Amino acid sequence: MRTGDQPLRGVGFLVSSLVLMALMSALVKLVSPRQPLAEVVFYRFAGSLPPLLWILYRHGGLGLLRTTQPAQHLVRSLFGVLGIALYFYALGVIPMADATALTYSAPLFLAVFAVVLLGERVHAAAWLAVGAGFVGMLLVANPRGHGIGVGTAAAIGSAVFGALVSVWIRRLSASDAPVTIAVFYNTFGMIVAAAWLVTSVGSPGFDMDTMYMGVAGLLGGAQQYLMTSAFRYAEASFLAPLQYLLLVFAAVVGWLFWDEVPTLAAVAGALIISASGVYIVRQQGRRA
Repeated sequence: MRTGDQPLRGVGFLVSSLVLMALMSALVKLVSPRQPLAEVVFYRFAGSLPPLLWILYRHGGLGLLRTTQPAQHLVRSLFGVLGIALYFYALGVIPMADATALTYSAPLFLAVFAVVLLGERVHAAAWLAVGAGFVGMLLVANPRGHGIGVGTAAAIGSAVFGALVSVWIRRLSASDAPVTIAVFYNTFGMIVAAAWLVTSVGSPGFDMDTMYMGVAGLLGGAQQYLMTSAFRYAEASFLAPLQYLLLVFAAVVGWLFWDEVPTLAAVAGALIISASGVYIVRQQGRRA
C-alpha cells in the first residue's frame, strides 16, 4: 500500500497533532501575562529542536540538510517566526478560541497569494468563499467588544504570515524534505528569538514558567512532526475539514482554564471561516 493510501493513519496523526497544538497554545497563554514575548518565542523554538533533530537522525542524518535554496529557507523562516510571535501575542490578550479561529483564516489569504505570487487561477466560487471567510473573521473579531484591536490584528497578521509560509513551503518542497524545512526554520527561529531576547530583556530567568515554556517548545516540535506525517498518509483535501477540530479543542481549553465561553456570533464566524477554508483547500487539491 502506498503511503498516501492510509487515511485512517493520517487522521490519527492529524488529531494527535491538533491536541498537542491546543496544549502548546494553553501553556503559552498561561505564561504570557508574566513573561516577555521574546522569551516565550525563544523557548518555543529551542524546545522544538531536540525532537526535530532526532527525527533528522532517524531519517537520513545531516545529509538531509543539504539544500540548493538557502535564500528561500531564510524567507520562509522569517515569515514563520513573525507568524508565531504574532499568534503568541494574540493568545495573551484575546480569548484562545478567537485567536485560533482568526489564525485559521490563513487559507483565505493563501488563495490571494497563490494568484499574486504563484500565478495560479482561482475560480469565482473560491473568491466567494474568500469573501465569506472575511465576513466570518469580522464576526469573530467583534462580539466580545475587543473588536479590531491590537490582539485581533496580531491574530490576523499571524494568518497572513501563515499563508506566506504555505506559499514558500510549496516552493521548497519540490527539492527539500519536510524535516529539512522544519530544522532550518526552528534553528533560524531560535537564533532570531535569542538575539531579540538578549537585546530587549537580557538573559532569561529560570522558574516554573521556564519549564512550561520548554514543554511548549517540545510539544511544538512533536506537533510539527505529527502534522507532516499526517499529510504523508492522507490527501490534504481529505484532512482539511479535520484541521478545524483545533477550534473545538481551543474553545474547550479556554472554557476549562480561563472561563472563556464563545458567543454565538464568534461560533458562527468560526464555522464560516472553517467552511471557507475547507472549500478553498479542496479546490486547490482538485487543481493539483
